[in-house]
Amino acid sequence: MLTLPAVLRRAMPSAALMALSLLGACSTAPAGPAALYDFGLAPTASAGARLPNALRVAEVAGPGWMDGNAIYYRLAYAQSQRTDAYANSRWLESPVNLFDARLRNAAAARGQVVGYPTPDVPTLRVELVDFSQVFDRPDASRGVVRLRATVSVARTVIGQRVVQAEAPAPSANAAGGVAALTQASDQAIGEVLDWVAGLPLAAGSSAASGGMGTHRR
Repeated sequence: MLTLPAVLRRAMPSAALMALSLLGACSTAPAGPAALYDFGLAPTASAGARLPNALRVAEVAGPGWMDGNAIYYRLAYAQSQRTDAYANSRWLESPVNLFDARLRNAAAARGQVVGYPTPDVPTLRVELVDFSQVFDRPDASRGVVRLRATVSVARTVIGQRVVQAEAPAPSANAAGGVAALTQASDQAIGEVLDWVAGLPLAAGSSAASGGMGTHRR
């Protein structure tokens, strides 16, 4: 006849196995679907200056951390050197690709865009440097887009410029960050294309020294 302690000893392994099974079920439970974002519909018309020349837009470049589709934010009020990514929100594709498509659409709305390099057609190259949501307070954030733009003709640099655009986020979450980054992207793209439209591209390399500049918004 089994005593009560023996019964308990025999029951304990079964109870432990059941607990482990429950923990395993919890750990493998599927997470909720991630919210996917892009820049939305492009503006129907461009209010900026027309491009006086045909323009080739090179593929937008960016640092390695922008290769994925994470939406990054920075808590400037707590630890400004640290970036984090939203767990359940993603870009539909990398922000570099989204920005590239937005830039090409905007350039095409202002003039002729050439898809292949030619010696007499200026080339616009854009490199994204920053693309993140910055929280200045727990309840207030902004989208920050920073880039370097270079225009060259036949391997001669005509002008270079650094542009930083910012837009306030309507809400302190991923959706608000997406809205702010989309607005800041459109502002930065508009500023770059206005700058390109004002360059003396027909003058060739003699205008290179007058095209350099840095602008912060």
